[in-house]
Amino acid sequence: MAAVPEESREFRGLRLQRWGEDEWLAREEAWSGLLRDTCADQLFMSWDWLTAWWRQFGGQLRATADIHAYFEGDRLVGLVPVYRRRLLRSGVLPAESVQMMGLAWRDSEPLISEYLDVIARPEHVEGVRRTFVSDLLLQDSWTEFVVGFTPHASAWIREYMGSGGVSRHYARQLDQSVSYQADLSAGFQAYLGALHQSTRRSLWSLRSRLSAAGKVVVRSAPAQEVEAGFAELNRLHEMRWGRPAFIGQRLDFHLRFARSLARQGELRLSRMSVDGRVVSVLYDVLRNGRQYNIKMAFDPTFSRKLSIGLIHLGYAMEAAAADRATLYDFLAGPGKTTDFKRLLSQKQCPLSSVQMVRGALLPGLYRWRDRFRT
Repeated sequence: MAAVPEESREFRGLRLQRWGEDEWLAREEAWSGLLRDTCADQLFMSWDWLTAWWRQFGGQLRATADIHAYFEGDRLVGLVPVYRRRLLRSGVLPAESVQMMGLAWRDSEPLISEYLDVIARPEHVEGVRRTFVSDLLLQDSWTEFVVGFTPHASAWIREYMGSGGVSRHYARQLDQSVSYQADLSAGFQAYLGALHQSTRRSLWSLRSRLSAAGKVVVRSAPAQEVEAGFAELNRLHEMRWGRPAFIGQRLDFHLRFARSLARQGELRLSRMSVDGRVVSVLYDVLRNGRQYNIKMAFDPTFSRKLSIGLIHLGYAMEAAAADRATLYDFLAGPGKTTDFKRLLSQKQCPLSSVQMVRGALLPGLYRWRDRFRT
C-alpha cells in the first residue's frame, strides 16, 4: 500500500495534519505531552506501546500508518491513531479497512490492546471525534472503519451514523466485554476491608497457610531476568491452559516492551516461589498510578486447597499500593473457573468493538447477517 502523504488543512475550526510513519515516530515528545493532559488510557494509547505494536505487526499486516493530528492554532489538542490495510472479511468480502492502531480486528496474530479511543484534551474529546469522523467520510479510499475494545462505542456509532446517513452506512457493536479495576486509592488495608469476607480470606488470610508449606518469596524480576520470567510465565500458563501465554511475534513484542519498561522502572514481572519452586508469575505494568495486570499464570498442581493465583495477586496489589498506585486494572477477560476479577473489583468498564461500513455492498450484507444473528 502506498504511503499516505502528509496533509495539512483547516476543518471545522481544527487544523488537521496527517502523519505518516516517519512523522509519527519523530513525535514522541508531542504525543506524550498531550496524552498526560487527557483521559485517554496512559498505557494502551501511549506512544511507546503503539509504536512497539506497529513495529512488530505493521509490516505483517501490510498496513500504512495514518495518524490524524488536530491542532487549535499551533497547539496540538487531539490525535486519532489509525492505519489502513486491504483485506477480505469472511474470506470473500473485500474491504479497504481503516482501524484504530493497537488492534487488527479479527486477525488472530497481532495482540489486542484495550481502551482504544481518541487522544484529546477533555474539552476537545467530542469535537475531535466528530471532526475525525466527518473528515474520514470525505475520504473515498475506505469501506470499513473499526475501533476495537473501546469504552466509547456508543459515541462512535452516534457520530458515524449522524454524519454518514443511513442508507449507505451501517455501524455494528460487537465483542462486548468488561474490564475490572480494584480501587487502591485509600491504601491496601482499606481495600481489603471493603472485600467480602471469603474473597479477603483467599487474597490475604491464607498467606499463613501457604507459608506453612515452605518459605514464600515474592520477587520482581530485574531487566536481566526478563526472558527467564517470561519462560516461567509460559511454562505455568501451559500447565493450566494447555498453551503458552505468548509465542511468536506476541512473545517478541512483550519481551522487547518489558525490557524497555524495566529500564523505565515500570515493569512489575513478579515471581512467587515456595521453597525455591516458582509457583506463580504475574506480568504487570505500573504507569501513572495505575497497575495493569497484563497476564498471570500459576501452578495448578501445587495445592487444591489454596488459590495460589489469588494469593500472589494480593502480594502484587499490596506492593502496587505501596508504590502509590490508586487503581489495579485486571483488564477484560474471564477467569477459568470463577469470575475472580469481578469479586476483587469496585469499578468496571464495559468495552466493545465497533465496525462501521459504507458503500453499496457491505452495509446491506452486514444488516442481513445481523438480522439472522440476533
